[in-house]
Amino acid sequence: MHKRIFFLFILLALSMSFTPALRAQTDAPPNIRQTNDLSSTSVPAETPADFTVYLPFVRVPPVPVATVLKPFDVNASDLVGPASWDANYGKRPEIIVAAQGSTLHILAQDYDPNTAWNAALLRLEPADGGYQITQALTRLPMLDRIMGLAVDDAGNRYYATCVDEAHLVNPYYPPPGYRSNIVRVIKVSPAGEALFNIDLDVARHDAPIINPMTASSARLAFGGNHIALVHGGNTSPDWSIEGQRHQISLFTEIDAVSGAIIKTQGVWTSHAFDQRLLFDGTRILQLHLGDAYPRAIVLGRGFYEDSNIFAIKGSIGENLTATRLGNIALIEQDPTYKYLVLFATETSDQTGNIFDSKINGPRNLAIVRVRGDNFSVDPALPDILTVESGGVVVTNRLRWLTNYSAESRLHAERPKMIGIGNDRYIVLWEEWRNVNQETDVFNGVYGMLIDAQGSILIPAKLLTTSHLPRGDDAVFFQNGAAWVTGDAARRNLSIHLVDATLQYRVVTID
Repeated sequence: MHKRIFFLFILLALSMSFTPALRAQTDAPPNIRQTNDLSSTSVPAETPADFTVYLPFVRVPPVPVATVLKPFDVNASDLVGPASWDANYGKRPEIIVAAQGSTLHILAQDYDPNTAWNAALLRLEPADGGYQITQALTRLPMLDRIMGLAVDDAGNRYYATCVDEAHLVNPYYPPPGYRSNIVRVIKVSPAGEALFNIDLDVARHDAPIINPMTASSARLAFGGNHIALVHGGNTSPDWSIEGQRHQISLFTEIDAVSGAIIKTQGVWTSHAFDQRLLFDGTRILQLHLGDAYPRAIVLGRGFYEDSNIFAIKGSIGENLTATRLGNIALIEQDPTYKYLVLFATETSDQTGNIFDSKINGPRNLAIVRVRGDNFSVDPALPDILTVESGGVVVTNRLRWLTNYSAESRLHAERPKMIGIGNDRYIVLWEEWRNVNQETDVFNGVYGMLIDAQGSILIPAKLLTTSHLPRGDDAVFFQNGAAWVTGDAARRNLSIHLVDATLQYRVVTID
């Protein structure tokens, strides 16, 4: 059935749309926090009869990519650089990768208007020196947009999906009250059977999910038999500003066995423009890029169990943060400092605005080392950046990894970090040259190898001139790093591989 016709039948039930997120509004102070913690009274899983669970198509491998989806093409459709206003916000996921031994699991948004599904769940396994699709699930429960993917040791997949309702949301829609089929988390067996299908709003009757992933991204993580999902969303209308809705972060934790919702209480970050998750072997941590309450990069596991690890220059609620979130990785061999966090930010303390100064200094890569007990930053880090953040002067401790100068007009964008063991980390980023207020030139993807102190073991090296995906992570795979991109015209996928010596290769899946 043609996808557009298919959509007409389910439009009213699912409130579908496809519109980019608008610029967020300044949020209210943190005394309006939602504090719904369900740790002791979990909400049971439910799979309503009106939400269809399809069985997968049966195909004989290898499965051609073109038979299941038209993938997102980062080299054609995500060309924003440092001068772009859109780059202030996280990108919605498009091709999400989860590694399990020598197998890659991929959840990919489908842009083919002639298919009846919105995404495909793929399993890729080694074959003849490359990889092939050995399982393609296209008729699993799926709303408009993919949000996250994880896999456990048994090969069960967990993914999140949501409606795309940006163009529908206004001061009066949605009305107050419970809505179903806004965000769901699904568990899928290795054979492709949907084992549970959870409506996350069943635990949020007092503060329903509205406009998921607006001005933000989303991440899903598995660990300790728990699943965690973090993403942005809108609040109820604020009539003091003519009914506009604020933007906040939302967090849900689920029992991976039963599907019961355990809690909906995460790290408070108002205007959470980008998010990450990490299972550290004991707990699932959250990393947020916030522009208001606090105006900082925030790391932690919940209310009052977090820390502002980097203060962002500028006034509260100014969407221009000049900062890009990278990743959080484990430090294995330090009993005190357990986490390494990567980001990119400007090396100057000068602030700017949307109208005439979106760039106010070179954007360079930096790391901070964070304690495992109270999430405080290592005071022995060698570099400082003193800024006025939300009206308060703050001195940040950090270590710069790159040294782009103002004269070079070069900037680091789309930072990514992958721990590869023995406290070594592959760092990836895009290098851009800014030409003027509206124009940038992409120079390529670079990589370096660092240790847990931030010392550079292998210096910066040009890897490829194919873009890094802005909304999707690279993962640890085959003792190195891997990420996946799509070619919409050729309808294929490319696995990009970087080993511990920064040797780069690409494998194409047709």
